[in-house]
Amino acid sequence: MYKGWLVSLNPKDDELPRTDLKSAMQYAKRALQEPILRALLERSNLTEVQLETLLIDLVIEDQLGSHISYESKATLRSKTSSRSLGVSRGAFNRTLSQSRRNIVRCLYTMLLLSYLELFDYSIFRPFEELSTKIRGYRSIREVLSGRENLSAEDLESYKAAEQMVLDALHELTSPLNLKSDLARKRQHNPDE
Repeated sequence: MYKGWLVSLNPKDDELPRTDLKSAMQYAKRALQEPILRALLERSNLTEVQLETLLIDLVIEDQLGSHISYESKATLRSKTSSRSLGVSRGAFNRTLSQSRRNIVRCLYTMLLLSYLELFDYSIFRPFEELSTKIRGYRSIREVLSGRENLSAEDLESYKAAEQMVLDALHELTSPLNLKSDLARKRQHNPDE
C-alpha cells in the first residue's frame, strides 16, 4: 500500500532490504529526493521533516515486517541542523502529531469542498487530470522497476512521463486556477 514511492529505477536497488533498519531508511531518504515527490511536497501542507517522520512511522515498520519502538524510529529521523540521524523521542512524536494533524485538516478541507459540491466546478478538473498523470507515471515506474536492464527507450518514456507531471504541477501553481470561469475571463478581458 505505501511502498509505491519506494520503487527505484536503479536495478541494483529494486528491492528494499527487509532486515536492516538503517538501510531501509537510507532507501527512503533517496526516495524523498525524487523530483515529483519534491514538487508535490513544496506545494503541500507538510514540511519535509513531517513527511519524513510520517514515512518512518508508517512505511519503514511495514517494510521490515516487525514492530519498531518510537525510540528506534526517532534515531532514524534527520536532524534539521545537521546531516546526522536521530532526534529525541519527544521531538519525533511532536512532529508525527503535527503531520497527522495537517493531514486530517487537509482531508476535512476536501470533505468540506465535497459537501459544498465545489468539486463539480471546472476549477478542479486540472487537479483530476494531474492525478491521472501521476497514476500513469507511477505505473511506468512500477513496470520499469521490475526490469533488470533499462533501454534508452525505457528511460526516455520514464523521463517524458516525469516531465509531463512536473509541467502540469507547474501550471497548477497559478492563482487563476482557483478562480471561477467568470473571474478568469474578466481578468483576461477587463473591458467586458
